[in-house]
Amino acid sequence: MAFMIRQALLLLFCFVAACPLCLASTAWELDEHSAEPGTWGFRPAEDAVAETNPPAFSWRPEDTAVSYELEVGSDRGFETVVYRREALSWSAHCPDHTLNPGNYYWRYRGKDEQGQFSVWSTPRKFTVPEDSVAFPMPALEDLIARIPAAHPRLFMDAAEVVRLRGLAEGPLSKRWASLLRQADTLLETPPDASEPPKYPPGTERKGSEWRRIWWGNRTHGIKAAEGAATLAFVYQLSGDRRYGEAARDLLLAVCEWDPKGATNYTYNDEAAMPLLYLPSRTYTWIHELLTPEERQRVIEVMRVRGRDCFDSLRKRKHLWQPYSSHHNRAWHKLGELATVFHDVIPEAPAWLDYGMTIFYTCYPVWGDTDGGWHEGQAYWLSYLSRFLYWALAMQVPYGLNAFDKPFFKHAGDFGLYTCPPGTETGAFGDLAQGSSSERIASFMGQMAAVSDNPYWQWYAEQHGDTGPGGYFGFLTAARERRVEARPPDTLPSSRVFRETGLAALNSTLLNGKDNVQIHFKSSPFGTQSHGYNANNAFLLNLRGKRMLLQSGQRDIYGSPHHTDWMWQTKSDNAILVNGEGQYPHTVKSQGRITHFHTSKVFDMVAGEAGDSYEALDRWARRIFFFKPGVIVIHDLLEAPEPSTFQWLLHAQQPFALGTQVLYLKTDAGKLDITFMKPAGLSFSQTNEFDPPPHDWAKIDLKEWHVTAATETPEKALEFVTVIRVDNIIAPATLSEEESGTVLSVDLPEATARVVLKQDRFQVQYTDIDRWWEDKDF
Repeated sequence: MAFMIRQALLLLFCFVAACPLCLASTAWELDEHSAEPGTWGFRPAEDAVAETNPPAFSWRPEDTAVSYELEVGSDRGFETVVYRREALSWSAHCPDHTLNPGNYYWRYRGKDEQGQFSVWSTPRKFTVPEDSVAFPMPALEDLIARIPAAHPRLFMDAAEVVRLRGLAEGPLSKRWASLLRQADTLLETPPDASEPPKYPPGTERKGSEWRRIWWGNRTHGIKAAEGAATLAFVYQLSGDRRYGEAARDLLLAVCEWDPKGATNYTYNDEAAMPLLYLPSRTYTWIHELLTPEERQRVIEVMRVRGRDCFDSLRKRKHLWQPYSSHHNRAWHKLGELATVFHDVIPEAPAWLDYGMTIFYTCYPVWGDTDGGWHEGQAYWLSYLSRFLYWALAMQVPYGLNAFDKPFFKHAGDFGLYTCPPGTETGAFGDLAQGSSSERIASFMGQMAAVSDNPYWQWYAEQHGDTGPGGYFGFLTAARERRVEARPPDTLPSSRVFRETGLAALNSTLLNGKDNVQIHFKSSPFGTQSHGYNANNAFLLNLRGKRMLLQSGQRDIYGSPHHTDWMWQTKSDNAILVNGEGQYPHTVKSQGRITHFHTSKVFDMVAGEAGDSYEALDRWARRIFFFKPGVIVIHDLLEAPEPSTFQWLLHAQQPFALGTQVLYLKTDAGKLDITFMKPAGLSFSQTNEFDPPPHDWAKIDLKEWHVTAATETPEKALEFVTVIRVDNIIAPATLSEEESGTVLSVDLPEATARVVLKQDRFQVQYTDIDRWWEDKDF
């Protein structure tokens, strides 16, 4: 009897093990609720059309999962699986080969510590079109196989060293001579390699002393570590041991610093990040000069630094929540470290795989397919110029071209359109006040070389650009392919970067000193990170200088002036509702560009920003630019309750206030600003900031802020504003007709009739030669 019972139990066990329904009952559930704002989301989304082949796959990470399995099938039931990967470490993946054009479905599942799988995810359909860009990510084992067994490993291998030496004696001899002088100076006067200090007890965070130490430790570390890398590079090409031994001394001194001390990643990431990649370069370029004991010391320190950076990226779930600004330059610095130490630091291969996965699946987070950059011009330059380091590393040793990624085909257009040659300043985003065409010219030249773009090359040549200096300049010059420059006289003068919600309207791209330029923002990225400006805000530049501007100047990131003035709507050329602005510094503040048109004679851009406010249902702003000197702004506002509205402007000189008219004069030119509608606006002006920058910052900030306010609360309101540049004669009349509100403008050599309706608008433009343009939007 006992035998029969055992047999029955055995049969029952086998039945349960083989039964799909029984197995399914033990599978755990996935969290597939819709992606929240600030997350990368499930990609490809349902019915997405892939831009790259293969597409990059992304899904919500599961806390209980230790690995994932991904399947791609040609049918929703996955009867035919064309791609499968098991034991994936991350919640994102890019396959190592392309797919045939066609329709596909993808799904994933997780696996927990007990080896139990989750249920399969919802299948999501996507299409790989014929014209998608081939961009597979090599598998980790393939990547590691491409790294030379010997050193150097980064930016150059043994064969590349021979080629670079030849260039140093030939076409790049001037750059090489400059590098030698720089190295000789470092021999004569080595940088201070003493360990940076920690913050004394009681130091006020974001205060003067805190800032001095915070940023000072970064610059101190860079001087020492970059000095070592420069000497190591010169040693590698010259063979002169004096440079190599000096590099060794500096490297070992820097590696005496406590990696858990003042330059620790969580303590001060600005000081920590340069110490991820600069010592890695030095190590691989002077490897043969280091004793086994010295190598081990460097390895131990770099392991701690690498682990701290990786842990920070993983803790923030960067592949799913990739919108941390600093992490978007930390990962590729960690990639350099992992490349050099992949065979001596056990975790390094995983760091390399993680960094490459970031690049192939969710980079750049702030960019769009048009080349736009949410964080603005200054951070576009800062972050992408740093990314060029990794782009070189992808070439040698990995043999990969980062610029095959579609974003980079248009990345330089952002500089061309937001900052034409001769433009001194004036774009959206943090620190943009100091961003000029002269400053970005070198980067434009580098981008031109790697992308074969003649317009970007023309841009660089307008400033006599010779490229960056130092060893990085030598390396980029050694790889550049000079493309013949071409002026952008056949390109449209204006451009929308729709996915980042930015537009730049120009009267000319050829010379910023002849340009009238309008910047406009209405962004699905919101006001987060360094792209904090209000949605539907605009800027006006004249002859390359700021006229109507974003106000304030950062003393230190996160200071009271930065957060309570610059991050607020009151600092922009925007609108307040009952004195309140948009949700500050958050993706919750949503905007979008709804219309864009450009031609030789007029441009227009429109945005919707009602979702950016708690107290507003709708704010449609339409800007019409009749080139070169008349601008019409139409605002439609709808609130759930009767409200007052405040129309804001900012400038570096005081406005003269009239009745329904403002006048502004600066060294760049003049503006006449007429409020055609509504009547009875109340004007006020101040040159105070609430709050101002810190006194210790010693910022001489002189700006004036004008408010045009309504007095009577209303649920719906219309503003119609006409801006004339340099006393241009352009009479305007406003009438209410059956077709809607009609604005007629007599331009110097044309007439314009703009019909402004609630749901659409129309522009009729006729010049003296009867050329006409009739657009119904």
